[in-house]
Amino acid sequence: MAIRLGELLIKKNLLTQAQLEEALQAQVIFGGKLGTVLIEMGLITEDVLAEVLAQLLSIPCAKPGHMQDIPDDVIKIISPELAEKNKVVPVAVNGKKLTLAMADPRNLKAIDEISFRTGYIVQPILALEVRLVFALEKYYDVKRTMRYISPPRQVRDELNQLHTFHTKDGPITAPETDKDLGTPGSELVYQKPTEQTKEVIEELEDDVIEELEDEEITLESTAQALIKITDRNDVADAVIAYLGANYARAALFMVVAGQVTGWRSAKDGQPIPGFDRFQLPLSEPSVLKTAVESNSFFLGPVPQSGANLVLTTFLGKPAPKAALLLPLSMLGRVVGLVYVDDASADLSQAVLDVQQLTSKALMAFEILILHNKILRL
Repeated sequence: MAIRLGELLIKKNLLTQAQLEEALQAQVIFGGKLGTVLIEMGLITEDVLAEVLAQLLSIPCAKPGHMQDIPDDVIKIISPELAEKNKVVPVAVNGKKLTLAMADPRNLKAIDEISFRTGYIVQPILALEVRLVFALEKYYDVKRTMRYISPPRQVRDELNQLHTFHTKDGPITAPETDKDLGTPGSELVYQKPTEQTKEVIEELEDDVIEELEDEEITLESTAQALIKITDRNDVADAVIAYLGANYARAALFMVVAGQVTGWRSAKDGQPIPGFDRFQLPLSEPSVLKTAVESNSFFLGPVPQSGANLVLTTFLGKPAPKAALLLPLSMLGRVVGLVYVDDASADLSQAVLDVQQLTSKALMAFEILILHNKILRL
């Protein structure tokens, strides 16, 4: 059986077994490739990862400079659609040979397709996930939808991707939700319903009530959903489904590599547009930072200034008068945050409810970690 990345790092005395286990657990929670998690946790450097992967795969690995300042004429060889589909970025051209940085340089089908469509002989090299995701966004405007990776500062600086308070498109505001009830000059005419119409309406109302009762989301039904999870996103979906059904506005954040990033959200039961682009460094004072550093729940007003204003801008109108935040703690650190606000509810009465939810979510993550460990043995 081929040796794995973690095993090779241990063999080279670059990682301990305990560090590998911690990274593998973090991978279950945060997603992404193991190498990315190792870099984010500060267990290995990007250069070391590139060297070890090149040895493991017997394929050269793109150096940091390969993904920086790629000429426009090289980028245009590959269409945005082709780059996104195959997770590739062209980095250099030499005659009829195209050096192509790839997420999977052993994907012969992708290599053949790109060679056929471009007319170039493809020379594949491996691209580290931490580099490729941001290069695709920089050169092809491919949004980071799979994981919203917060890269090491070195990568952000090189790729000019420093997003402290704003995305590159500026702050995202809530879309207009108020709709006109009619057009100028139109008239609404009331007509008295017939007895037959009344009977139909009553039957429909009964059906709606039964449907709503069937779809009621409780802690018990959420627990049943969490038992059936197969990956980290199932956990997030179950958590936000419960919060969205019971509170006016809710959000779930990941906390990784010194950043808080948007994961899931709900406002009046619907996802908040643009929330997945939220990213805030923990170096900036905010209610998020308070909850992370205290590793305890936060209940209170959200000031409309500084980093807190960035948060409420992404959450949309109306601005919360008060909010409840609870940390998700695993591996000896806060890995996520649960947020709720509701002007019509007493949030002090919601603390126990949300604590029970977070406890169930953490146990679901532990189940995933055990599943992953069983598969590795």
